[in-house]
Amino acid sequence: MNANPKISVVIPTCDSENFISECLDATINQTYTNLEILIVDDGSSDSTFSILQTFANRDSRIKLFRHPNKGVSTTRNKGIHNASGDYIVFFDADDVPELDLVESYVKALHEWQEKQVAFICTGMFFDNQYNKYVGDKTYILEVAHGYIEGENYILSRSSAATLAWLKLFNFVTNKCYNLELIKKNNILFDEKIHIGEDLKFNLDYLDADLGNIGMINRPLYHYVKRTNNSLSISYHNMDLEDTKAIYRRFINWEVNQKNVTIDNTLVVKAIFISDWISRLTALYEEHRYEKTFAAAKKTLRDDIQSVEFQRMLKEIYKAKKISTLRYMCLRTGVFEVFYFFRGIYQILKG
Repeated sequence: MNANPKISVVIPTCDSENFISECLDATINQTYTNLEILIVDDGSSDSTFSILQTFANRDSRIKLFRHPNKGVSTTRNKGIHNASGDYIVFFDADDVPELDLVESYVKALHEWQEKQVAFICTGMFFDNQYNKYVGDKTYILEVAHGYIEGENYILSRSSAATLAWLKLFNFVTNKCYNLELIKKNNILFDEKIHIGEDLKFNLDYLDADLGNIGMINRPLYHYVKRTNNSLSISYHNMDLEDTKAIYRRFINWEVNQKNVTIDNTLVVKAIFISDWISRLTALYEEHRYEKTFAAAKKTLRDDIQSVEFQRMLKEIYKAKKISTLRYMCLRTGVFEVFYFFRGIYQILKG
């Protein structure tokens, strides 16, 4: 392994004038300096690109690209196509990396260069800037009887389920990937979907690299919540079917990993049910006041009463991976019952 590998950092931007500077300050001031920083502007209509040009004039490592609005997957893919590093990481414009994030990746790469490691994952901060009353959270690997920081671990591939439960697996922004492997296998973000593209990318990558998962057990990336999206979930056509497709794949992938346990599979199923419900909620809110509501209600009823949904619901309840109230609401097979109690919970939550 190169003693001083070049790390490509890909940052997609779109109308990010209010927060892009914070992300870029943290990027150009990384303690590890052998970087190329590829910023791809996805058709911003505000002053984002002007801010990017100011940063590019200050730092020769920055490479700017621009195209009409095409979505985050296309934008990241443009970064991949133009990257020339040994490894690649992805930051989002509204998030903030810790200053030693990339250095920590490089140290782990050197530590594990004789090991078979596919990608390296870090812990995350979930910073809530919309409603500080709710509070911020930190997610790292649970070890033994609590949270243990400051240790690096090589995890079996079946641990993807545990990392997904801890909100660490489904993202790409807290991982370091081998760029040569990505390009050799043409691993790209799926530009046809709006949901689950990060999870699909990670599964595609692990299908191409049979190594284990490296875990830096420190929170090194700040995922920042800047708006209130708890009551209203964005909706796109095919989100529901895309969600079901990617989680069916995730379950099948998990089942086929070495030393997988029943609990591993149940964890993925619990996450599947949670995201499935989120997509149904988005569908309900999109159509509830429209003439198309009758068709939407049929989809809601068919999904929530389906054998697949109800069987998984029973499985995860038996495994204590869903609350009794939520379970009872969903067991009725009537989505409006669940939605009513969800609304009360959201109000009480603040």
